[in-house]
Parts: sequence; structure tokens; C-alpha cells
Amino acid sequence: MWLDMPTTTPRHLRGEIGDESDLMMLNTPAATERVRREAEDIFRASSMNAGAARRRDHRAAALAKDIYTQMGTAELTEAPQVILGTEAMINRLYDDGVGEADDEEKLEDTLATVASRVAQLWQGYVDKLPDYDQEHNAEIGPGPQALPFEKANYLAQLALQVHHSRYEDGGQEKPEPLPATLFGWLNEYHNLYAQQIDDVMRHRPSPACHSLFWESIFISLLRGNVEVAMRLLAEAGWESVRRSQRSTELSYTGQALENVERATEDTIKMLETCPALEGNWEIWSSDWTLFRVRAQGSLEHLRRFAEGKGSALGDSAFAASTRSRSSMAGLARRAESQVPWEIYENLNIVFDIVLGSQDAIMGAAQDWCEATVGLFGWWDERRPEKNGMPASLSKSQAVVLASNGASDVESYLDRLARAFHATLDSDFHYNSTSPLEVGMACVFEDNIKAVIGLLRGWSLPIASAVAEIASLGRWLPPHRRTGAFGFEDLDMDDLEVLGMDPGAPDEVDGIKDSTLVQYSQALADYAELSSVRDKTGASKDGWELAINVLGRMDSHERSEEMVGLLVRHLLDSLHVDSSETVDRIWALLNSLGMIPFAEETAESYGEILKRDSHRYGEAMWYYALAHRPNKVRDVMNLLISYSLVQSTAYPHTSELDPYLQRLLADRNKTLEECAKQDLEAAELLGKMLSGYASLRQFYDLRDNEDGSTAARQQAAAALVSVIASSDDNIRGGLFDQTRDGIVSEDFLLALLGEATAFVTNPDNTNIHHGQAGQPAITLDHIDTMLKALEDLHEVGDRVKSACEEFLQVVLAATPGGLKGSTPADLLMKSTGNISGSYVLGGSSMMVSQLQKSLGPGAGPAKNVKRGWDWRKNMPADTKGEYVMRRLRLGLAKDLAGLWLAEADGGIWSI
Repeated sequence: MWLDMPTTTPRHLRGEIGDESDLMMLNTPAATERVRREAEDIFRASSMNAGAARRRDHRAAALAKDIYTQMGTAELTEAPQVILGTEAMINRLYDDGVGEADDEEKLEDTLATVASRVAQLWQGYVDKLPDYDQEHNAEIGPGPQALPFEKANYLAQLALQVHHSRYEDGGQEKPEPLPATLFGWLNEYHNLYAQQIDDVMRHRPSPACHSLFWESIFISLLRGNVEVAMRLLAEAGWESVRRSQRSTELSYTGQALENVERATEDTIKMLETCPALEGNWEIWSSDWTLFRVRAQGSLEHLRRFAEGKGSALGDSAFAASTRSRSSMAGLARRAESQVPWEIYENLNIVFDIVLGSQDAIMGAAQDWCEATVGLFGWWDERRPEKNGMPASLSKSQAVVLASNGASDVESYLDRLARAFHATLDSDFHYNSTSPLEVGMACVFEDNIKAVIGLLRGWSLPIASAVAEIASLGRWLPPHRRTGAFGFEDLDMDDLEVLGMDPGAPDEVDGIKDSTLVQYSQALADYAELSSVRDKTGASKDGWELAINVLGRMDSHERSEEMVGLLVRHLLDSLHVDSSETVDRIWALLNSLGMIPFAEETAESYGEILKRDSHRYGEAMWYYALAHRPNKVRDVMNLLISYSLVQSTAYPHTSELDPYLQRLLADRNKTLEECAKQDLEAAELLGKMLSGYASLRQFYDLRDNEDGSTAARQQAAAALVSVIASSDDNIRGGLFDQTRDGIVSEDFLLALLGEATAFVTNPDNTNIHHGQAGQPAITLDHIDTMLKALEDLHEVGDRVKSACEEFLQVVLAATPGGLKGSTPADLLMKSTGNISGSYVLGGSSMMVSQLQKSLGPGAGPAKNVKRGWDWRKNMPADTKGEYVMRRLRLGLAKDLAGLWLAEADGGIWSI
């Protein structure tokens, strides 16, 4: 901290504090005003460090916005590996860093890891790109002919390193001080002197003879390379310096040489105490305060040695002499100096740089970028400059920042902005026509919104990744939509003059969400991704990444809106063989918590299967995934109705689709597998399937060539269970659809007709019985059917009419059945006259399928081997009342027969 002073102040720094003149000065109005300003500075600095919102001066914001608006959005031309690799890293950021409970430390660690890895991925891709600008060395960053991705990578590397650089300390990664980060970035990405140091060191007869010797020392210090500067001074070779290139006469001999070496050695010793040599760039720490106090003492010692006792005049005297070399005083000082004046001057510059002199730092820098970073790392903002400019910070502000700011990123960012603005206020200026340099200016001003806008004009993957990292890292401020309150009377031209565009995507959605939307739109149409497969052989389509990207938007409402548009676009391209794509869409949307869109996808595919195929089991499963019980019931009703109409299991076993085949062959195992995907859908499908499965079991047993009593009894049990299910909604003669019966009540009369085959015919006393004379039905079966008959008799006319008309369709489908009517005719009549019939009126699917199957020219089902057909023994003009009367009388006789059999010890008789 700046307050951490040594316990013993050097004599040359001690003042005559406490004497009468000082006390009188403290009572002057100027002193009072100074104290007031210091107090205000302390308050403002304390408020900033207490977490108050900071509003930095973004001087380059307007220019940057104009540039990235004109640039527009880049096309997606990156290699699939770069896109997939970036997406994998961002997904890891959310998987590892964002949990149910807030864990700031974990999030920061993950942000740093992901930022480092995406940066490595991008740099690796850049290294493989062709170099279109090999001769470019003069400007900052990649040249004008460089590829857009290379420019985006250059700017993104700077932004990510400023906010998420780490270093290893004792096996643990810790946030790196920003000065160290920027010096490292400067040496790697903006190093115009890569060979200069080696050239100077190899120069003969000695490095000090090289024309760039001192410049190399200053540049090394300016870039944080203290060790390099020390090496140059230590190996200068003063003893070999010539007066000129052609001369053999030595410049320094005897006492002069000894003085040069002594002054150089003192400077090296001063640099040896610099904390930077130990990797310590916490410039507000006590180590740095102590270093500068000692460096100031070393400078005074050098001046006393070089100039004698009169050098106690300090900085101002030295500055005056250097500004007036031609004056008599200046010439006298030069003549009296114990150290050759040119060396003495340059050593003073070395001290000035490490002591944070703005003038010295600016004088050593070669361009605005180098000046900004050098000033940020070395600048002592409390120090008044020799050119008369005031200090950037008062002592009080610096004290507060030092006491709180050693680990305060915001304080470092404020300092970086001040250093950049101080550079602009000097003779340095960035190239305002270069989007890259404007982007760097925005990084230095911490205007990340403009940085993302510029990145978006070069590379969407980089721009979106930086936006997401910045948003989670909180260095991209949350979006607040620009309000137009008070500007209602202004037209768009007026708003443009004021710099406002309320309708711009960046203003509506925010720069992050707007960028993600544009990126997702490009991904959705990017076909090359599917060519890349992972270790398991799986690939991803562009739309998968697009949905993932949209799912990470800040605005939940806007995210759902855009996902909805994309999903509907995908649904338009689906066909009956798109099940794999549908499964991937459904799984992805579920993982993102967008359940309504997942259900919409499954339902839409179910509609396609219903319309364009006979894959009924698959259609039922996707309707179940959509959690649409009525849609599942529609398919079940179709299968049950067609089975009843043809009096055989439909579809035929050889025509079953794989889904339905597995459900019927091994229902429990298949439903267990379905439950792994969606438990609720599996439960719904299992529930809805039971009625149809039982009816199909009845037909399979009936048509089995075995014909044994046991088979007949099992067939009767299966049929009676379907009758009981169909009777659920009309229990007690009252229609109650909320009971949610599995089998529609509209089928009840046809099902009872099927049951007549197991019941005594009162007209000819014929009954089906087993080989041992045992009946196929039990007392429980009779009880169930009698209740169903009673409920149907008492229920309202609407249900009776629906049952009657469906019965007529069934009877008309009998081989050699009703004359003058076909099933299709009766079906058309039924759907036209009956309102509210659940099956015939409520299911357009069933109607269309039945009309197609039973249309003109369609005869009865061919090649069907039935064990019996209950309709063949029915009169030509059979009505529902006849079926009910016959069944009721037959049941009564069979019930009496069972009682007698029980009374007679189990002997069957009528």
C-alpha cells in the first residue's frame, strides 16, 4: 500500500516538519481548500471501492458503434472443428461453473479455465491459416489483408486476458495482477523488437556501441522486462566503447570508466530490488511502495555521486539543467559531472521509468498501445510531471485505492482507462479508421459492448463466446433496454441524431442476446457440421447447436420465441422417416427446459405418422411424448374400431410396426425402456394400450386353431375386460367423461355383440362350451356384462345413438352383410348426423382411416381365418335392441345353468 513507509525515513527525504512556517501555511485559505479537496477525494475513492456503480468515460464508444454497424454480421465460414470445439467449451462453462447454488469461486475458476482453452483453440486455428500479410510489421495487430478470424482472435485474446488470466502459485491457480497480464500480452502479441535485443547483445566491439542500446533498455523496462534491462546494463562493455565507429580511441578510460561502471552497478542494484523480478506486479502493494522509496534514494545517491553535494536540489534542478543544456549552468553541470553526461542522462531516464514518470514512459514508447500498457504498469499517478501537468490522482485517492485495491479488478480497470486517456492526451493517437485499433481502445476503456459488436463483424463463434463469458463474468453489464420516455414526439431521424435507435436488435435484446440470435441463425443453415464425428461416431447438425445457443440467452421470453421459430422451421422439413431427428430435437429441448416445444415437436411428428403412414405404435409413442392423452386415445380408438368392424385383430401381425410389435410382444420391458426417456409418457402409453391389447388378445385366442376350453375361457376373459373398460364412462347409466375410460363407450354395443358368441342363444339354446362341457364365462363375467347392459339401457340417447350407428357399421362389414349399405355409407351417415360422438365425431383421424379402408369397392378383410364370426348368426335387420335382448336372455339362462351346476356338484345342464 502507498501508506506502508519504512520505519526510518532517509535523511534526504526528511522535511523540516513542525516548524513555525509550516504551521502558518496550514492556516492559509489555499491549504484549507486543499484539505477539503483531499477529503472529497477520499470519500469518492472509498465509495468506488465500496461497490458503487462506476461509469467510465467511453470516448471511443460512438466511433466503435458506427464501425461495427457498418461492418454488419460476419458469415459463418469457420471450420466445423472450431465451431464444435468452442461450443463444447461454452457448454462446459455452464455445466461446471453454473450450479443450483451460487459458488463464486467455482464460477471464477471455470471462467478462467474456459477462457484459456477457447483462446488456445482459436490461436491454434489462426496458426494454421495462410499468412496473407507477411510484410506487415508497422501497424498494431494483424495487417489489413489478414483474415477476419485472425483479427477477431487478436482482439478476443486481449479482452479475455484482461479479465481472466491466472498464474500458478503453490499448485493453485490465482488471478494474475493485470499489469503482469498486459505486459505478457504486449510481449507476445505486439512485439516489434523480437530480434533487437539479440542484435544489440551480439554487437561488437560491445553492446553499448549499438545505436539502439539505450532505447533497448528503455523499451525492455517499459514492457516489464526488468531482467533484460539489467542484462543489457551488466554486459554493456563500457571499456570497449569507441568515440566513433571509425575511431579506435576508447571513450571511457581510467577514472571515467570506473565512474561509469559504478553508476551502472548502482542502477543494476536498484533494479535488483524490483518486485517484478519475483513476479510481483501488485503495484499497489507495500513491496512496490518500499521499492520506489528505495529507488528514489538510489537516484539521489547517484546524483550526489555524479554532481557532488550540489545535487541535493533534486528532480527540478536536474530537469532544469537538461532543458537548458546551452545555458551556462547547464554547461557547468555537464562539465562537473563525475559520470559522462550522456550516460548520466540515460541512467536518470531508467530511474524515471521505474519511479513512474509519465514523461519518461511516454518518451520511451513507440506507439499508443505500448504507451498505454507501459503507463498502466509503471505510472505513479501521484507524481506531478516536469511539464507542469498535475498528478492524475491525489495522494488521498491513491491511499484509498492502495488500501483496498490490491485485488480489486475494478480499480485496475479504472487505472487502465486513465492510462489510455492520458496517452490520448499526449502526442499518441490510435488509428480511428482501423476497427482493430478501435476495438483495443474499447478494451482499454472497458467498453465490452463495443468489443463484442466489432468481433461480430469478423467471427460469430468468437463474438458469441466472448459475450457469454463476459456475461457470466459480469464484465458485460446486464442489458437495460433504452427507454424512449420523453421522446414520443420525435421521429426516427431525430432519434438517430441523438444516437438512439429503439428498434435496433442490440437495443431491444442487448448485445449478448442479439449476437446469440444472429449466431444461431447462421448455425441453423450450416450444413458442414454433420461431417464431423466424435469418438463415438456421432455427429451434430447445425440446428442442434443453434437451439443450444438460443437456450443460453439472458431473456427467457425472447429465447423461447426464437426457439419456437426455429423448431417450427425444422418441423416443416420432417417426414415419416425423421424419427432420429425428432428424438434429438426432443431430447435437446427437454435438456434446456423448453418442455412445450419438445411436446410440440413430438406431437407434430405424430401427426405426420398418422397422416402419411400406418405406423400406429410409433404415432402413439410420440403422442405420449407430447403428453397428449386424447391423441393417443384417437389412435387406440382407430385400432379398436377397425378391429371390431372387421372382427379380427388389426393390424395383422405381419403388418405391425416395430413400436407396436414390441409393445404387444413384451409390454413390460418395452415400457421400462420408454420410461427411461419419459416416465409420464410411458405410464400414459401403458394405460391407453391396455384396452386394445386385451381386444387383440381376444381375437388371437379366438382364431387360434387350438380351440380348447382353456383358450375359449381366456378369450372370454379378455373380451369381458374390454367391455368393463368401455362401460366405465356410463356407470349407473350416467355419462361421465371425467372417468377417463380407456375404451370408448361408443364401442360397447359392438363389444357386447362379440360376447354373444359365449352366451346361450335363447332362440336355439346353443352355447359355446369346452371339451369337458365347461362354460367359457364365469359368474363374474356374467355380472360385468349384465351391469354393462343395464348401464347402456339407462344412459342418454346420445350415447345410445352413437353405439347403435357404430354397430351398424360393424354389421355392414360382415361378409354378405347388410344389403344396400356399405360400411363407408353408414360411416358417412353417422359422422354427418351425430354430434358429440367421441369416436365418430371427435376423431377425424379415425373417420379418414375408416373411410379409406371401407370406401367404395372395399370388401371385407381378405384371408382372415376367424374361429367364429358372431355376426353371421344375426338377422339381416339386426338392431342394437335385439343384440341387448338376446344377450340379456342368454346371460339369464347361463346364470341359471351355473347355479344349477353348482347345486348339482358341478354338472352342467340347462
